[in-house]
Amino acid sequence: MKKLLSPFLVFALCIFNSCTNNASIMNDEVAKTLTPSYDVYVAGKENNKASYWKNTLKTELTNGEDITPLEIIVQNSNVYVTGSKGSTPTAIMPIHFFWKNGTRYEVKQYLHLPASGLSDITAFTVYEGDVYFAGYVENPNAVNPLEKYELCYWKNDAKNILQKSQYIPTVKGIAAVNSTTGTDVYVSARITDNNQNTDRGYFKNLTFSSLGQSNEVYNFAKNNNGLHLLYLKNGVQYYSKNIFTNSDIYIGNNINPVGALGHLVTDKASNDLYTYELGNNYYKNNTLISTNFSSLTNIQNMFVLNNNIYMIKYSVSNGTYTGKVYVNGVEAQTITSTQNSSQNFTGTFNAVYVVEN
Repeated sequence: MKKLLSPFLVFALCIFNSCTNNASIMNDEVAKTLTPSYDVYVAGKENNKASYWKNTLKTELTNGEDITPLEIIVQNSNVYVTGSKGSTPTAIMPIHFFWKNGTRYEVKQYLHLPASGLSDITAFTVYEGDVYFAGYVENPNAVNPLEKYELCYWKNDAKNILQKSQYIPTVKGIAAVNSTTGTDVYVSARITDNNQNTDRGYFKNLTFSSLGQSNEVYNFAKNNNGLHLLYLKNGVQYYSKNIFTNSDIYIGNNINPVGALGHLVTDKASNDLYTYELGNNYYKNNTLISTNFSSLTNIQNMFVLNNNIYMIKYSVSNGTYTGKVYVNGVEAQTITSTQNSSQNFTGTFNAVYVVEN
């Protein structure tokens, strides 16, 4: 299988190959300094079929017609892809399906949700082989109308109710981490109580913590420094809260009017924080960086590992979608498509995930 290598690795390997012409044994300390190779996974669709690519080699997902992939996670050689019936690559869309190693599951059936009533599952993660979902579900048989909507998370298919209200909540992110008492589950959400008081914050297991006067709350990102949650306050200011240390870091101002699209990424190797939204720029910690290596106008997704930046960018022009994957600003993969009769683009890149070998 072909692997994508960093430019430094190519250079290092050339030096190594030259040296080994005169030496039959490689020094162990030299071996430790070589940059490793990576498997790059990209989730998207082509010819209107949900797919993923591993180092540009495509795998079509079973029964993936007319489904848009949302996220891809790879753990212990298991490949997880979520999918939606939504129409655009940038919308905040509910999760209708997920695949594990190519086997498709319908989320409503997997989570034992009632056939009638509303539901909206919008957050997903994988931790130590368990899958986690979060969202809300309507209880069509609620005895008390004040408990009509249940904000929940599921570990595999086991349901945990976080809040009940007559008003619909919004879930943005979920994370699971080990603790001294087991596995703690965190869910970021906007909630409204039965007195119509709206708040934004996060649940740790069943306990809610408010973020005060925040305008939006987003996803979690983990690194060696802690568990971080992105949020927006004062209408324009991005902050990251380290849940473990209860400290807040100002990142920078919101640079796109669609504030709901903020996203936080971290690099475990450096503990740097990256924040992006719909547009051409992103923040590294609190420094604004322009992706002027590409003429494509929008950042779709990012993944950072060992200071290497993997990015999907796209543009739409005259009904044609163009998406590209970049590794440290160098184009590695491209796709183009047009709209079909339902006004969906038939080919898109949506999410990237990288595994070190």
